[in-house]
Amino acid sequence: MVGGPRLDVEVHVPKPLATLLSQQGKPIPKPAPGLALIDTGASITAVDDSVITSLGVQPVGVTTVHTPSGSAQQNQYSVRFIFPRSGLPALSVAQAIGSVLQPQGIVALIGRDALNSLIFVYNGPAGMITLAI
Repeated sequence: MVGGPRLDVEVHVPKPLATLLSQQGKPIPKPAPGLALIDTGASITAVDDSVITSLGVQPVGVTTVHTPSGSAQQNQYSVRFIFPRSGLPALSVAQAIGSVLQPQGIVALIGRDALNSLIFVYNGPAGMITLAI
């Protein structure tokens, strides 16, 4: 699998925000489709900043992120992922960070915080991934 384990994803506003917007008669932003990279080396799930902006999701907090190039403060956001054609239920992440991901060809990076609720098998030679609950 060139580029690592990737799968189709739709990034949605969190369910509570969708419910609130609906109750207020406001439109619910359309989900952002793209590819997600599964990264067992990442402790935190990340979503591309432009996707967060398009969804209109406001930060729920700030955290310090440590990378090989140093530390930085990053906003945290609640988001919901849907994996089309996978059979998996929606996956809510309470504190995903905003990041620049689209230059890598992805809209989301699924870290260990989200993988903690899934079974993940990566068969590199076959170029296959399996996700289950």
